Amino acid sequence: MNAPFRWTFPGIAGIATLVALLVGANPDIAIAAATVAVASGGLALWDSVRSRTPASGTPRTGYSLPVDMSELWFHTGATSQEAIVLLLDRIDRAVAHPEMPARDRDETARLSRLPRDQFLSYVESRLSELEAAS
Repeated sequence: MNAPFRWTFPGIAGIATLVALLVGANPDIAIAAATVAVASGGLALWDSVRSRTPASGTPRTGYSLPVDMSELWFHTGATSQEAIVLLLDRIDRAVAHPEMPARDRDETARLSRLPRDQFLSYVESRLSELEAAS
């Protein structure tokens, strides 16, 4: 529902509840007003759940990492390269080799310091291995 009408159903529910309480001696009007209040309250709840927007517009992978950050990782240096190596290891354990031991710190550091073109070749080869294993 559009923003100007966001409070329509809760407003109707509130007014109908007030009418149902004020006409207490007349059950026909009270029951009709209470029915309108419950229906409007239900529609307000349904509208709020139906039109909820996600907290973040960033799509997420099964590994809880933002998809659109991968380009940023490749542009920010060795720290990002280390994060990519660790992510590839984690995916490898999840997809193909659950028994794979943790990578040695020295090996991770060596891979993180590779020049960009060599690092991209390494990532492509690891991704190819992961695709073949899955």
